[in-house]
Amino acid sequence: MSRLGLALGGGGARGFAHAGVLLGLEEAGIRPQRIAGTSMGALVGAMYAVGHDMDRLMQVMASLDLHEIFGMSESYRRMLERTVGEVVVDGIRGVDWRKTCSPRLLRFYQFLYLFCRRKRFQDLEVPLAVVAADVMSGEEVIITEGPLYRGIAASAALPGVFQPVPWRGRFLIDGGVINNVPADVVAASDVERVLAVDVSVPLVSEPTTVADVILQSYTITARELWKVKLEQVRAEIGDRLIVLRPEIDDIGLLDFHRVEEAVEIGRRALKRGQASFSL
Repeated sequence: MSRLGLALGGGGARGFAHAGVLLGLEEAGIRPQRIAGTSMGALVGAMYAVGHDMDRLMQVMASLDLHEIFGMSESYRRMLERTVGEVVVDGIRGVDWRKTCSPRLLRFYQFLYLFCRRKRFQDLEVPLAVVAADVMSGEEVIITEGPLYRGIAASAALPGVFQPVPWRGRFLIDGGVINNVPADVVAASDVERVLAVDVSVPLVSEPTTVADVILQSYTITARELWKVKLEQVRAEIGDRLIVLRPEIDDIGLLDFHRVEEAVEIGRRALKRGQASFSL
């Protein structure tokens, strides 16, 4: 059997479809040799690489109030609008985000520390690389060592929800701004085939607010960067790259109450995909 690498993309709650893809691979007796993930793809990839029973873990996730745990009780648009207001107030008060850790980010750290089983990247059963972006330099940062919880937090630090995460002298934000489906990262390793799972957020047909326009701009940029990366990987490995796009258009970025639905969509997508490609 050829060595398989997975590239799991960002997409917020939509990313739980990755767990369904992993469960589908497990049912088919296929185990990936390497994983690269961005944002929620990094989180789900880490849960698998740590050695969790993914079926059981998703049941646990579905039973939790993830909105409360992450401190996110609203839509991303509302979160962004509220965060802009908080930033203005902090600026007036002279609060420097680089020297403080928000309660929301601290809760996220605690959640990840627990579910990552206190492991480091070097301890994982399946090698994992996660993608983040340096908010100061704009550089892509690929994390493959150090505390797992901190690397995952950096990759998933969605602007407007979490503040940038300190990492070895840098401040990192969600990798989706620079490489939302890191097929190139896993393709550069010692794998023979790459399965890239794209759960990115679709464009809004009619943006109506300033926040909508900001989010639409972010989505457009991420999509165009992904197209460029995809073309590069296809040029390098040809038909050894497989792209899977689960049909989850109606699940929103912060719809964490729809975990089970997203998982099942991912599982079905993998089964349908296997009819057209061979792993």
